[in-house]
Amino acid sequence: MLELEHPNKALYLSIRDRICRQIFDGIYPDGTPIPSERTLAEEFGVSRVTVRKALDLLEQERIVSRVQGSGTRVSLYLGPRPGDLEIVTVVAPAQNQFFARVIDAVQTCADARDSLLLFQQKPDGIPLEKCLFRIYRKGLRNLILWKEDLSIAPEALLRLKGLGMRIVLFDEASAYSALDTVCLDNAGAVQMLADRLAPDPASCAFVTWDKPEIGSLQSRERKFLSLFPDGKVIRIPYRYHNLEQSIPEEILQQVIRELDHVSCVLYAVGELGIVCESAARRAGIFHKAGMIGMMQGARELEIQTVEQDFTAMAEQICRCLEEQNRIDSGWRPRHYSIPGILL
Repeated sequence: MLELEHPNKALYLSIRDRICRQIFDGIYPDGTPIPSERTLAEEFGVSRVTVRKALDLLEQERIVSRVQGSGTRVSLYLGPRPGDLEIVTVVAPAQNQFFARVIDAVQTCADARDSLLLFQQKPDGIPLEKCLFRIYRKGLRNLILWKEDLSIAPEALLRLKGLGMRIVLFDEASAYSALDTVCLDNAGAVQMLADRLAPDPASCAFVTWDKPEIGSLQSRERKFLSLFPDGKVIRIPYRYHNLEQSIPEEILQQVIRELDHVSCVLYAVGELGIVCESAARRAGIFHKAGMIGMMQGARELEIQTVEQDFTAMAEQICRCLEEQNRIDSGWRPRHYSIPGILL
């Protein structure tokens, strides 16, 4: 017998939710058949009429297709769906240095569209997939996901999209099939700093976190090495991310020794620029420096900075969600690289 999570919900809606959960979990992949009405009725302990109503709803939502004589198959629709921006959910890392600026920019865009913005902290200790499906199960259909260093299978995001979510990935450096992605033009930001600083190609270093699987870090490092093939790449343990002031002195001293012989340093992120340049100045080491992401103290340390255009990013995110909510929008998934601002 089916145990209801929400006893007041109509039984056929609970069946619909259970089938959606099975599709999301990959029990019934896209394009594959699902059990017959009789089998589902026995599995859930309900009548075939109830199962039929649930399947009718899933067909209306373009989640399954039913063909006479062929049964019911999962048939996830990945295009735009009719809807609105009444509520927008943001899943993001609240501990990130730039969180407040991102949220402020998105909030401004949401207010202009009379949208209610909900925030969900990235989960700690539970899979990101579980967090996102919980949002879906609550009936929230507009999602801005800033996953930072958390991993999630692309297939899980596509299933959410096929189940009816409108999704935009923020700070995602690579394109995703059937999903919109919005990020800083990472290669362009490195190029801006290189053009402004005009470093000696034979004496340039790049300081980053040792987390190359983060797409933005990977893009920035790749661009640096394309400009300076003989440049030095220095990686700092990612476990100190968001704890930059706690980087052990021995690590900082090793970085300073490596920077003592270069004329220019580019920092993948602003927080590393502030910490490392402050340590270098205390040691009497001076060189040209540039970083991506404005942080307090950059001007005092004379660090050239490329700032992310959070307003432009937020506007693009909201436009993507608007298009995904209009079936006549001509929406198709795209990757948007937003130019940075050289300060």
